[in-house]
Amino acid sequence: MHIGRNISKIRDILNIKQEHLADLLKISQQTVSKIEQTEKLSEHIVEKIAAALNIPAGVILNYDDNRLIDFLHDPLVPPSPMQVSLTDYLRLVEKLIELYERLLIEKK
Repeated sequence: MHIGRNISKIRDILNIKQEHLADLLKISQQTVSKIEQTEKLSEHIVEKIAAALNIPAGVILNYDDNRLIDFLHDPLVPPSPMQVSLTDYLRLVEKLIELYERLLIEKK
């Protein structure tokens, strides 16, 4: 399992640029790039990156598309063995966008 590649995939799914992750971790973008090219990382580094991405370290260490989707769907409930379809996930994202847009309109 390539831990750096897992971090890169998760970062992309969360739509976080390397530069932003670097800012969160107080390191350079080049260091983030090197991390994402590294197959094995210390538990300490994985935990720091997980905290910056606001996900459990286990999501990085045991990366699985469905596990990440389950976590994003409801971070308070541990991922279930049932697989979540991409359609369900996209519906959730659309609902979150609608809610955000309504909140913006209410603030104006």
